[in-house]
Amino acid sequence: MPYTTTWTRDGVIWTYSGILTGQEALQSNLEIYGDERFDDLHYQIADFTNVTKNQISELHTKKIAYLDRAAAQTNPRIKVAIVMEDSEFLNTADVYSELSKNSPWELKVCHSLEEAEVWVTQATRK
Repeated sequence: MPYTTTWTRDGVIWTYSGILTGQEALQSNLEIYGDERFDDLHYQIADFTNVTKNQISELHTKKIAYLDRAAAQTNPRIKVAIVMEDSEFLNTADVYSELSKNSPWELKVCHSLEEAEVWVTQATRK
């Protein structure tokens, strides 16, 4: 499986690796929506730093953004950090950001997992 999902006290961290398809990225999101812990989440970190090839299509990115906007109706507090070291995911992040601008979820693109963890920690302790 090209991703792992780690639940923390306040959030969820996806660590993606290898060749990542849009269906796999979508599936990782779908897995948390039905989990009873979803309503208590304060953040999501999507770490793409170990992905060798991004095969997430614009269509899959749109599906993820639309599902996240629907999920925001039940939990509007979530901060989303997208972690990428290079421009491989820039288009994916831009499409997601554009489609999510009316969402109550706050979004930030980070260049390291550490940066993302600091940002979501500050965000949840306000």
